[in-house]
Amino acid sequence: MATATDPLLEGMGLDDIPEDYGRWLIHGPQGSGKSTLAATIAQLGKTLYIDLTGERGVRSFRGGPGSKNIKVRRPESITQLDDLFWALAAGNHDYVAVVLDSMTSTQKMAMRFMLGHDETAVREIRRGTAPADQRTWGQTLDIMQDMAIFWFGLADGNKPKPMHVVMTAQTKITESEDTGTTTRVPDVQKGSLSAVLASPDYVVYTDFEDNPDYMGDDGTEPPVRHIVRFGNNLSYRTKARVPVDVRGKIPPILGRKNPANLVTLSRILGVGGIPQAAKRTAAAASTSN
Repeated sequence: MATATDPLLEGMGLDDIPEDYGRWLIHGPQGSGKSTLAATIAQLGKTLYIDLTGERGVRSFRGGPGSKNIKVRRPESITQLDDLFWALAAGNHDYVAVVLDSMTSTQKMAMRFMLGHDETAVREIRRGTAPADQRTWGQTLDIMQDMAIFWFGLADGNKPKPMHVVMTAQTKITESEDTGTTTRVPDVQKGSLSAVLASPDYVVYTDFEDNPDYMGDDGTEPPVRHIVRFGNNLSYRTKARVPVDVRGKIPPILGRKNPANLVTLSRILGVGGIPQAAKRTAAAASTSN
């Protein structure tokens, strides 16, 4: 005997799911080009750049592609940052993207807030300060996990006004004395790392390498190139949710010929909210690396 299907179990076909916008996490050592790469998303249109204390990377991309579309906010507390989230989540704005620079600074602000310290000035050392206890670390962990999950959630296609979300983080580099291996992870609280890495669709690593085309101080080529490591690489803790039709078509290292660009990558990857390349597979294969 046939029975009616429970409406809760009907679901949607893959083609009916709203396209999510870009979720990017960029990490790497200081001066490796994180802020500059993040700012390239502004070529899509009006972008809110949240420049936190300890970063101040605006100078690195001033005058670059899309920089005229960037509006900068510098919240002075974790509560002001929270207010920004709720304003963006309400959808009453004309931004197409938001950049949060950086998660590492966010954690510092959150810890100072939980300890009752001023978030904009050096601690009053003469007063003496109690160390963070287990409860403080736990509350900060909750804040950092929520930051990753819900800020990246602003890119969900079913939001009133989905937007591209780009976050940066400093990198913690450690070397094992036993194995000699080097690990590189975003510099955030260990307990929040899984959420920070799981929430974005793309985690990329900005890096340096010697430029083999450098021929001396003639001004034509810099001695060092900024590159971007793309794809899935455990050594650099990168990941990429790449559509089936372009898998293996995007170089693992970008930036050797032309600077990497989040808009170009998003177009090839089929990210929501961006006009797609006419021939994605061919475009991916010919991506300037």
